[in-house]
Amino acid sequence: MSSICRDWQERGITTVAGIPWKPSALRRMLASARISGRREHTPRSSWEKTRSLLGEIVADTVWPGIISREESDRLRALLSDPERRRRVEGTTRRSYLLSGVLRCVKPKADGTPCGHGMVGRPRSGVPRYVCPNTRGTDGRGGTATNAGKTDEHVRDVILTALDSPALRKRLQRPDDEGNGPYAEIRADEEELEELARDFGNRKISRKEWMIARQPVEERLARNRAKPAKTSRTAVLLALVGSYEDMRERREKMNESQRRAIVTATVRAIEVAPANPRKRWDPDRFVFDWIA
Repeated sequence: MSSICRDWQERGITTVAGIPWKPSALRRMLASARISGRREHTPRSSWEKTRSLLGEIVADTVWPGIISREESDRLRALLSDPERRRRVEGTTRRSYLLSGVLRCVKPKADGTPCGHGMVGRPRSGVPRYVCPNTRGTDGRGGTATNAGKTDEHVRDVILTALDSPALRKRLQRPDDEGNGPYAEIRADEEELEELARDFGNRKISRKEWMIARQPVEERLARNRAKPAKTSRTAVLLALVGSYEDMRERREKMNESQRRAIVTATVRAIEVAPANPRKRWDPDRFVFDWIA
């Protein structure tokens, strides 16, 4: 989001009010159902200061959508994913690609691995990833790795994995589970609209309307979460090719796009404490693959 906003600011692209785009505004606009030609209602109690990101889709609009319903549902699922890393608005570009992805596995006193996310922290001007030994956290500290070499190693391992014919075939295989939710989402939305019309026309009581809509809304919430997996696959399909082609395309990406490739392929990368006898040891890194 931040990289898109920066690009638009450089190109002089503003909102209809002439205000430069901010990540929060862009996120809310992309998550809105109205850009796919649908109306949504976001109820808010009097004590709530801000509206939730997603509302209940209640009807079609009179204007055409600029994206399809499937694309909108995919965006809404991705942007509302609680596991999605959120950045503080107003920060500059992410200078450490793998912050939070790298996990320290230095043993604790009871023998279990630390598991704390490593963060970027330079020493003497040299960028490093370190396990922060901060009071109030579970970080053990003492584990560090050179950021430049680590980024290059992770890049090479991931691109080599994506160059695998087996993985490429699995990514390009039609995913029945990924296509099914869209039809179910549309059916549930239409069912909610029909229930709302019946209630408005007094064919059913408010109690009947509330009872009937609950299972539909629960099913709708489950199905809207499924396209998040499809969106991760789409990120990889846009990159997959020969190793040389992927590396060339990656070099043209910004940090956000590169991180999207990493988070679409691995859940985490475990980092063991360094061997003082080795200046660089790739065996310290253990990848927890998604695909």
